[in-house]
Amino acid sequence: MVKVRLFFPILLIIALTVSCSNKVEDKKPITLGMNVWPGYAFAFIARDKGIFEKNNVSVQLVLNKDISKSAEMYKNGELDGIFHVFSDIITFNAEGGNSKVVYVMDYSGSGDVIIGRPELNSLADLKGKVISFEGFNSFSHIFVLKALEKAGLKEVDLQFKNVLAMDVFTALEKGEIDAGHSWEPVTTKALNKGYKILGKAGDLPGIITDVLALNGEIVEKRPEAIQGIVKSMLEAREFLFSNREEAMEIMSKALKINKEEMEEGVRGVHIPDLKENIEAMKKSKKTSSLHGSGEFIADFLFNRGQLSQKPDIDKILEPRFLEKLTDH
Repeated sequence: MVKVRLFFPILLIIALTVSCSNKVEDKKPITLGMNVWPGYAFAFIARDKGIFEKNNVSVQLVLNKDISKSAEMYKNGELDGIFHVFSDIITFNAEGGNSKVVYVMDYSGSGDVIIGRPELNSLADLKGKVISFEGFNSFSHIFVLKALEKAGLKEVDLQFKNVLAMDVFTALEKGEIDAGHSWEPVTTKALNKGYKILGKAGDLPGIITDVLALNGEIVEKRPEAIQGIVKSMLEAREFLFSNREEAMEIMSKALKINKEEMEEGVRGVHIPDLKENIEAMKKSKKTSSLHGSGEFIADFLFNRGQLSQKPDIDKILEPRFLEKLTDH
């Protein structure tokens, strides 16, 4: 009888422990990583203007200068989610990861550029010279290779160097490279010293699309929090376009770049609204569709032998949080 009487209190303790654990987990901040990129910066508006809080979600934004550092932290489980390039999320899932894309941050036009020496007039002039990208088999690598291919150059026609996007100006000044892939604030700094833009992401529509991706486990465990994040991003986007001056101040301060560089960076991307976000999640061959661009990127990497298998793009995209907002 003693054993029977003890059994129910033990069950109660276990139930209370699990319940308390779940409540603590629900209140734990969701950590989102990012690098220095103007297209992500309106996330800081959501933080600094209390938009996350208004939508009942606690978010910690983790900024790194090095894009590969954020990616590494995300892969290692140190971050719940990441503002990142879609092509890298495809690679991550193809290698066994479980990421869910819930929001499209921006499409790069003149935001991502290949900057070259003053004497160069086009990408074709890079034959026999050195060009840099950030990270082997990364979105940067894909962008550079496809841009060169469009210019009629093959990989054997050039030398390649792995250089952080934020260090491209320094590498050019030291004579280590003849051209390199980068973005603001490096672009403005380089142009002011006479360097030229030889190519941009807009020349290859859809090649660089930035998204918010989260670990699939956190998406399933905390859907209300993810809903709050998606809603907050749309509201922060609205603030960016309706309160430009204050928005630029918040964003430039967060990324530690000046307002002119931030303005130029934002002008170099297209930041989609709710309707465009929902369209991006639909099956289409358009470059604005994550299906269309995703299939192209997966094919490119697979044909180069960088992926042993092509991931199912459908399983990467999670449109339900965007779709739910159309009901309101």
